[in-house]
Order: sequence, then structure tokens, then C-alpha cells
Amino acid sequence: MQLQLPLSLSTQDFLDQYWQKKPLLMRNAIRDYDFALSPEELAGLSCEAEVESRMVLQHASQDWELRHGPFDEETFASLPEKSWTLLVQDVDKYIPDIAQLQRLFHFIPSWRFDDVMISYAVTGGSVGPHTDTYDVFLIQAQGKRRWQIGNKASSDALLPDLPVRILETFEPEEEWVLEPGDVLYLPPGMAHWGIAEDDECMTWSVGLRAPSSAEMLGSYAQYLLDHIPEAEHYIDPALSLQNSPAEIQSAAFSEVGSLLDNWLDNRDLRQRWFGCFSTEIKEHLFIEAPETLYSDTDILAGLQRGAVQRHPFSRFAWTRRQNGDLYLFVCGDAFELPGACKAAIRHLCDDPSLGRPLYHACLEYPALLQTIVELCNQNWLELFHE
Repeated sequence: MQLQLPLSLSTQDFLDQYWQKKPLLMRNAIRDYDFALSPEELAGLSCEAEVESRMVLQHASQDWELRHGPFDEETFASLPEKSWTLLVQDVDKYIPDIAQLQRLFHFIPSWRFDDVMISYAVTGGSVGPHTDTYDVFLIQAQGKRRWQIGNKASSDALLPDLPVRILETFEPEEEWVLEPGDVLYLPPGMAHWGIAEDDECMTWSVGLRAPSSAEMLGSYAQYLLDHIPEAEHYIDPALSLQNSPAEIQSAAFSEVGSLLDNWLDNRDLRQRWFGCFSTEIKEHLFIEAPETLYSDTDILAGLQRGAVQRHPFSRFAWTRRQNGDLYLFVCGDAFELPGACKAAIRHLCDDPSLGRPLYHACLEYPALLQTIVELCNQNWLELFHE
């Protein structure tokens, strides 16, 4: 399965010319994938309590209604014939074939991916003109959808008193009708409006994570609070008599600055925090630990017969440390491993299925085996039984 970029456009060209800069329409970009999920199956997912879903209905030009799932059969039976949309988040977490779609976009770091959201709309169905704060690949799976694209717009200029974020003014500059297999890439902040052209319109949105600076600062501040020793306190620089005891002198500011910078500029600590932050999973995607703990022997036997795989909710990433070792990040936690494990860690994080290379690496590196055992005991790696 491969994404077919427009002729004469290489993957690097896309990254250089379009990524986070301007939209790109890719006609017939997905040619060997079966968009088999039906509207009825999507509606069934939206009826599950653990699945995040919502519905947007347009009653008039400025009359919009937002409903949150889970839904039931009565809800769908009472819907109007036109102008409504069902949206279901994280469908890739529940249907493995849909999770494989992200591999089409292997040229984007995998830790940036958030989810595949799938929307079903009848004729006229829409969520209104809006902007997103993240990159998105809009894949037309069934039916047709008309997309109108405007300039980058301010997300503050919204229609007031509405339950959905709809731009107050929207002036389209380009317009396309997408058919099955077409893909539209949109960078952050690009005003857009998609309207279903028929009653079989299904759009699969591959969205990427884009945390705000405030969110990251808040997370890092809490991480520092959790890791700075309580015993560390401010100590005065050498004191001399001063005319005003109330004056905070420059030496005190320098002392405080050095104390804080020791933590704020700690590269290894920031590296560890960001890896944990970027692999955290959403609260509603709870992973339940197995009832009984696995031993080293259990895990080695499972690896040998190919019975270990990543949990569909889990998130994996890794990075090199300054000292040559590695950090493995899984579901908001960090594991320190020797640099010699790099090939095994790449296999663990990147490959669609886990095989014997991980088994042989665990035999060679005890620290890796202990990490794999812990991941299985958290159920972030699943061990299947015959």
C-alpha cells in the first residue's frame, strides 16, 4: 500500500513545498486499499459507550446543533433526510485495517499521529467552515464531498453562541469535489468547508497531534515538580551590607537564575519529558493490565512463537541519549536501554508485526527482556495464548 503523490512530486518535494505551508490535492492517491467500513458499522461504533463520537446537524444557515454519543437506534431513526454528519474518533484503535492507513504517511514521524476520525454525512452534511490547529490528510472513502478552501484565518473570528466552532466569515479561494481514493492535505490554520454531495459520503481524516505551547509548558512544569528533589532550596550568594534591606540585588537574581536553569535547561530531563508527553494516550483509551503477571519465561516463549503485538491503544517512540544510550517511550513512560539495542527498538516501534528479531535481542540484552516483560505486564504489549 503506497500513497500516490502527483506526478513529478517526490516525498521530499512534498515536505519541502507543502508540509505545514499550503494544501495539496492528490487525485486517486490511494489505489490499493479497500474502504470496507460501512455507514452502518460506523453508526454501530458510535453506539458504544467507550467510543468518542458526535453528531452535527444544520437546521439553517446559522442554526447548528451538536450532539454527543453514545447514540442509539432511536437517534438515527429520528434524523432528518439532509444536512447532518456523524463523526467518530479513534476508529483506528478499534479496527486494525484502518490503523494500517497511517503507514501511507510514513514520511511523517509516527509520534505525531493522533487518530483516524471517520465521518459519515448525508447530502448537505457538514460541520461548517472552520480551521484546525493541526495537519490533516482528508481521505475520501465513499461518495463525494465538495471542499472549499480559503486563506489561513483567525480561529477567534467565530459565529457567537454556537456549540460548534464555525467561522463568522469564509471566502473560498479554491474548490474541489473529492471522489473515493482522493486525498486532500491541509496544513494548520487553513480555513476549509466540506459538504457532502450525496447520501453515501464517508471521509477518513488522518489527524496529527499539535499540542499548544501552554499545554506543553504546563506538562513540563508538572514534570519538573515531580522530579526536582524537595531537599533543594535557594542559598544566598555572598552577602554584603546594603542601604535598603528591601532591595533584591542582581546577585540574588543570578543565584535564582542558575538554580532554575539547572533544571529548565537540563537536556536529558527535557528529552525524557517530551518522549513521555508525546506518547501519552487519551484518558478514555484506557488499557487494562492482565489479571496475572508474566515471567521472563512466558515472554520469551511468546516472542519465540510470534504471539506478542503492540496494543492498538498504545503509543511507542524512542530517541538517542547524549551518552549513547536510548530512551524507549511507551504510553507516557520512559525506559532506559543500551545503545546496542537500537535495531530491536526500531523493530519494536516501527514494524507492523513483531517477530523473532525481538526474541533474539531479548536473549542477548537482559535489560531489553525486562523492559518487554514490564510492557506486557502493563498490557501495552499484548501476549496471545494458544
